[in-house]
Amino acid sequence: MANYSAPVEGITGGYTGNSFAIQAVLASLLACALYSSIELIILVFLTFHVYGGLYFWSLLVSTGLGIIPQAIGLLLKYFQLAPLWIPVTLSTFGWAVMVTGQSVVLYSRLHLILSNQKILRFVLYMIIIDAIILQIPQITLSYGAVYGGARFAYVYNIWAKVQLTGFFVQEVIISTIFIVQTFRLLYLYPHRSKRRTNIMEQLLGINTAIILMDISLLALEYLDLFILQTSLKTFFYTVKLKLEFAVLSRLVSFVHYDPELESSTFTGSN
Repeated sequence: MANYSAPVEGITGGYTGNSFAIQAVLASLLACALYSSIELIILVFLTFHVYGGLYFWSLLVSTGLGIIPQAIGLLLKYFQLAPLWIPVTLSTFGWAVMVTGQSVVLYSRLHLILSNQKILRFVLYMIIIDAIILQIPQITLSYGAVYGGARFAYVYNIWAKVQLTGFFVQEVIISTIFIVQTFRLLYLYPHRSKRRTNIMEQLLGINTAIILMDISLLALEYLDLFILQTSLKTFFYTVKLKLEFAVLSRLVSFVHYDPELESSTFTGSN
């Protein structure tokens, strides 16, 4: 039986073991990711009255062009249902869109609780720079590991950890900004409505959950549990986007209809 957890075996081919439990877990995680992604796309079109803006497009692109190709690519690869170049292309492209798209979704709503333009620009530049310096080598090394031999495979093993660590740091920074600013608003305005409190607590909760999910994925990466990590990662990113969509949509509608919250957001933030 092949070592299903080995990083290079994961990127260069399917699962060749005989464990039905592993096959069931992989299929279940990826099927759930696909179902949730389609559901989220439908919700986006039903919820938005105007089809435009960074929030709308980042949600739609990260789901439709990120999670769905990633999940389909992993299913095709791990169950050996198509020539290898097809799933490698789908999963590599999907991962690049998925991970950056999720950060852009958070960035697109960061201004609702923070007005410091220096911090907002820092977050935007960080997302763009990380996408360039982390994803371009990953795409190159993915094809190199599949078609270029052992040297590319060795470098890929190292870079996969570097890349995931880089994106982990990026998401922790963005989530920490949300958490700190949420605590600030809860502390400065203790006599707010129950609805506002619920929204702030939910915002705090989803960003804490994002950090915990990222920590678990990072642990799996460094344990070289490649196939499990990639499948769980696809599922986790779907969960992240659905949680963010639910809470951030409530937050934006609340800001639009609550002048006190809007003024509290922008007071003393610079």
